[in-house]
Amino acid sequence: MIEIVKKGEIIASARHDLGLPEGAEMDSAYWFAGLRRLAGQLCPCSPRTLVSSMAGSHRALALDGVDLADQLEDCVDALVAVGDLLEFHDVTTLDEKVKATWVFAAPPSFVMHPSGAAYILGMAPDDALPLPITWRTRVVTRGPARVLEPLPGEDLEGSLKTSGFRPLSLNAWMRSPKPESAASIIAGLDTKLAALGPAGHVPDLKIFDWTKDTRSYRARWVAPSGHDGSYIVRRPQAYGADLWGYARLERGELRKLVDFPVPGSRYRGCDVAWRAQLAIDALLNRPQRYRVLALDGGKRFDMFFPLPDWARRRLSTIGHEIASDKCLMSFSIPLNAVLAEQAFLKEYLFLECEE
Repeated sequence: MIEIVKKGEIIASARHDLGLPEGAEMDSAYWFAGLRRLAGQLCPCSPRTLVSSMAGSHRALALDGVDLADQLEDCVDALVAVGDLLEFHDVTTLDEKVKATWVFAAPPSFVMHPSGAAYILGMAPDDALPLPITWRTRVVTRGPARVLEPLPGEDLEGSLKTSGFRPLSLNAWMRSPKPESAASIIAGLDTKLAALGPAGHVPDLKIFDWTKDTRSYRARWVAPSGHDGSYIVRRPQAYGADLWGYARLERGELRKLVDFPVPGSRYRGCDVAWRAQLAIDALLNRPQRYRVLALDGGKRFDMFFPLPDWARRRLSTIGHEIASDKCLMSFSIPLNAVLAEQAFLKEYLFLECEE
């Protein structure tokens, strides 16, 4: 017997299967849980494969495909940032001449927070949350992060180890770089450019236009057209995520190009690029700003520019990531940590706050 099923019923059923609270919303929790489930089945694969597979499976739900793809790309970035997905560069595909950026599902792991809570990371091939059933209802989601709070007298760390979860130290999970001045970051990139020969033609190149006076991150990505100077750039590749770099242009033509990440770097290309762009904006005396608003017992930090994964992990650990409102991402920071986190954002990423 054929039966017409409503959109809300489909979403409600999917939420139940993903272990989410009842409802008919495709909120951020829905996308994070769905991408984890899909990653357990598809990884290793390119980030684009995850995005296209998830978007394709929801095509019949009358969603805006362009906006959905952008949203899913942000969700994949968030899962990489918290450590559920591991991103590797220069992965060899079936064609050994082709190198790609792929994501791998992290093995079930955990990080102990000083409060005694545990951050749950990774997934199993057949289960996005490979915890004993009695523990699953205790997991609290904070944006892309999953946190397991201990019960009184419980040895949570020992129990997780016994269940097969791999412990990670907080420092290893954070992996922040050393602080460096904006001038030093850009001087180092300019030195690398100067040592290179002319770059060849790069199709579909996009530059992050620092001359545009807008707060919109996406609006500043444009095709080079008569631009002169040095810019953060990105370009698509046949397999994997976009390639990032730092380039010099003359009248819109590419002259030299440094690809990110540079050999030996432990950080993602996009993370290197975002930090470099923040340094460029700071040197232009118009640093990127974030909004600080009052919350019960803390402050909300609203970000309008992407954060490298190490900064996002720190804010998600000191406080927690919450639903964003007319910005790229938001964090709830406890009052006793606000000044320290503002100092961190300024020292490491040259960000200025506005209240």
